[in-house]
Amino acid sequence: MKLTYEKLDMKNAEEVIVLMKTHWWYESTFYEKTQIEFKSEPKHWQAIFNQVNMIAVGGRNEEGELKSCYCSIVSPYMFNPDINSAACIGWYIDKDYRSPETIVQLLNEIDILCTENNVDIYSLSLPDGKHDRLIERLQTKDYFVQDINLIKVIK
Repeated sequence: MKLTYEKLDMKNAEEVIVLMKTHWWYESTFYEKTQIEFKSEPKHWQAIFNQVNMIAVGGRNEEGELKSCYCSIVSPYMFNPDINSAACIGWYIDKDYRSPETIVQLLNEIDILCTENNVDIYSLSLPDGKHDRLIERLQTKDYFVQDINLIKVIK
């Protein structure tokens, strides 16, 4: 199932929130371990868009429903300000639309989005779990594993 992609911005915040809240958040290890409730609202997205350079792209099905997205914050790379880096906030493809083809399609759209926004490097966060096949596939497309992200809840 091919999706039609477009740049997303503040006007799409509610749709992104619904997509992420409905599936992505409550299926994540982050939620399982922290039990932190999803409280994102368009006003929070407005604050982020106003404070930082946020970029996003989303894919819609034939009915116009948002079924995939990628959101990141762009900033100069800490160790070389000549390089612009996009740090992944989140990316997701609805379960009914997941396939090797839709993953490649989204990755291609991320490349286009980053190129248009003068991004030199970007990150993808993968949820905890068994993703060896996905990691291997991404590595054939010039991605590399940099770090493992560990999280600790303080309170």
